[in-house]
Amino acid sequence: MKHSRPRLPELIERSDLQSPGKRRVGQIVSVIAWMAWIYLFTPIIALIGWAFGVELFQRYILDDPVGTLRAVQVYALVILIAGIVFIGWASYNWFRFHNRERRHAPPPVSPRELARRFCIPPEEAEEIEHRRIVTVHFNEDAEIIEIVPEEEPALPRGSDAATSVSGTAER
Repeated sequence: MKHSRPRLPELIERSDLQSPGKRRVGQIVSVIAWMAWIYLFTPIIALIGWAFGVELFQRYILDDPVGTLRAVQVYALVILIAGIVFIGWASYNWFRFHNRERRHAPPPVSPRELARRFCIPPEEAEEIEHRRIVTVHFNEDAEIIEIVPEEEPALPRGSDAATSVSGTAER
């Protein structure tokens, strides 16, 4: 008996599945981000407009070079401070964690633990462990309801894998 996988909602493409509050917050954040993005590119937009005859470039850049220079200096100072903060944080992490591996693989799960966790006989857990191809069917409560061992595909004659297996068997 085969069971289909449960349907998982795709919240990114289906915003109607989100709560109204989350949807509203997402819209507000999006509007703020677009406003910041447009603000950062205002000089380029003004330059393009000036090329097409709009006078913003003349008014804000050429007529007020001191204000433009001051804005460029403020931008440069903010970029410099952000760069120093990021480089400082990266250096701190490098000095603190360099050559220290704190992540370790979890210990392997024994067939007995696997059988106990999924409430199956230990023989079936060992079969799952030793077979190369096994299809395991679960119910909606993540309980194993059926284990179907599949036949392993035969190796074609004359292949390297078949030769190496027969070569090791002869030794």
